[in-house]
Amino acid sequence: MVFIRGVILALVVVYSCAFRAVTPIIKVVQHGGTHFEGPHWSTAENALYWVDIHEQKVYRLDAETNNITSRDIGYGPVSLVVSVKDNPKLVLISARSELYFLPWDAPEGDSSLRLLSVVDLGLPDNRCNDGKVDAKGRLWFGTMGKEVKDVVDKDQATLYMLDQYNYLNPVDKVRPVSISNGIAWTSDKKFMFYIDTPTRNIDVFDFDLDNGFIRNRRTLFSFQANNVTGLPDGMTIDSDGNLWVACFNGWKVIKIDSRAGKLLEQHKLPAAKVTSVMWGGHDLSTLFVTTSRVGLTPAELNQQPEAGSLFAIEGTGSKGLPENQFIFNDAGKY
Repeated sequence: MVFIRGVILALVVVYSCAFRAVTPIIKVVQHGGTHFEGPHWSTAENALYWVDIHEQKVYRLDAETNNITSRDIGYGPVSLVVSVKDNPKLVLISARSELYFLPWDAPEGDSSLRLLSVVDLGLPDNRCNDGKVDAKGRLWFGTMGKEVKDVVDKDQATLYMLDQYNYLNPVDKVRPVSISNGIAWTSDKKFMFYIDTPTRNIDVFDFDLDNGFIRNRRTLFSFQANNVTGLPDGMTIDSDGNLWVACFNGWKVIKIDSRAGKLLEQHKLPAAKVTSVMWGGHDLSTLFVTTSRVGLTPAELNQQPEAGSLFAIEGTGSKGLPENQFIFNDAGKY
């Protein structure tokens, strides 16, 4: 009996130690943002890019040196940034409802931006929002309607698909949309997940990679039905096929089984307005999380002084997949 008790005690200690070993650790990577968004990890550069929408800036974290640099765009809200394949330190960014190539090491100034495309013509108050690149190197990105404080005009926006052939006239994929947000694909490229934030749903489409077709839209996960607070914002997927979703005004990131549509985990953050998530680091096991401080009262800012920061969550036990890069032949000469 004493021996059995000793074995049980030893197992409890081992289990407890193992549990503590994988308890996630949350770190602040960058303070002082206003509305950080759109993180994108470039495996080729070992670097993280992200934006500050309201400050109209793009940031870059060099993971080798931990050096953070930034570029002021100054053309209007900047909401997405993705790297361009075979062109180190060349990124595609959005400003207002336009897309530009930006050579990171070019001198500051208008001449460094190269206009690629404009969408939502005739809707001057619309702007681009989130965007991701699929396995064929095509950019899927959406827009959102006019925003006044926390109120956005509904059903005024579109989800587009842009590639090196249709960039002058990107293809409409979903319309109408209110606030186009998180996008992710399964590793077998058969399903695409999508968020239109005001619906408070995560939807899934059947995905045809070769032709870029989506069909059979249905709801995978409802925030309302699962009693999840906040609004679904940015989203990524891990190597096990689970979705990680930023909960705006929800103080957390949630993990969802993308097959069963079940809530698996919740990771709380010291900021209410969690905007987006992205896997990065040398083994893609660090979850980078962007947050916002826009609209917070002095009392709320006092309660959450780290709001508007870029965070890193380590030790979740999960890791991501390499992020796709935008493909555009001769992009460096465009």
